[in-house]
Amino acid sequence: MIDVRRQQESKAETDSIGFAFNTTLLKEAELWMRAHRDFLASVESMMTDWLQRQRAAFDAANRSVQKICHSRNIIDVAQAQAEWVSDCLEWTASHVRAVGNDAAALTRKATERFGEAAHEGSSVLRQQSEALSTRTPAPLERAAAE
Repeated sequence: MIDVRRQQESKAETDSIGFAFNTTLLKEAELWMRAHRDFLASVESMMTDWLQRQRAAFDAANRSVQKICHSRNIIDVAQAQAEWVSDCLEWTASHVRAVGNDAAALTRKATERFGEAAHEGSSVLRQQSEALSTRTPAPLERAAAE
């Protein structure tokens, strides 16, 4: 009789630990899915901005080439080339700034998300372990009581 009761209590403890583990695992999977969603949304935004900058650079380069082709003297050609080089340097600086800002924002968002996840996960685990320890007495205490 005592052995049957111990086995039932042991199974209940194992089931509750398994439930706590499954709950924690599901929460972690959900956090990963949200993190991936945020990451892909950020990458999509970065790529859209990059494509817009590339389109603007292509249009400006096209205008510069047309200006060079329609130039009538060497001074106009040199001036158009100087403008084109200046635009190229400006676009490069713009690209570097944009990538740096996007990478910093992406890293900051990921760090915040995983910091919240770690805090939430530790508090859930703490609550579950406290619930388990207060709910079932230790096996030696049960045996002595019986």
